Amino acid sequence: MLQSLELAQKNVLQQYAEFLIARANDANYTKLDISLVPKNAHDLKVLLEEFLKEANLHSEIRQPLTKEINGFVVRAPETALPPKCKYYVARPDLPKKYLQTTNCQEIADQHHLKMGLVFLSQDDAVAYANAMCGIDPEK
Repeated sequence: MLQSLELAQKNVLQQYAEFLIARANDANYTKLDISLVPKNAHDLKVLLEEFLKEANLHSEIRQPLTKEINGFVVRAPETALPPKCKYYVARPDLPKKYLQTTNCQEIADQHHLKMGLVFLSQDDAVAYANAMCGIDPEK
């Protein structure tokens, strides 16, 4: 019983951490399921419910961050990634204009983040790469 409680709490805390990272990056995150919180973990459940209510109130106000590249307004690159998160690197030198990879917290992942080339969607990475080349990202 104690082991299953610890596993459930770890699962919820992992989801909560992913939720916070997604919120910090203005991304949508809908996988947080507070029904998984064990009944005897009442304080954690109340805290999560309050946070979700507060986050939903502010989500209508917040707009995704944008950046102007060569006169085109595109979505700003990510500044942090959760571990094992699939992401896309804007690569104007490739025919596809992006590279898909997974965050393994290696040097290459940190390099991509520092260079400002990381996106959570393929479309955002392609639009950014096109803007870098002076091509209209809307086309």
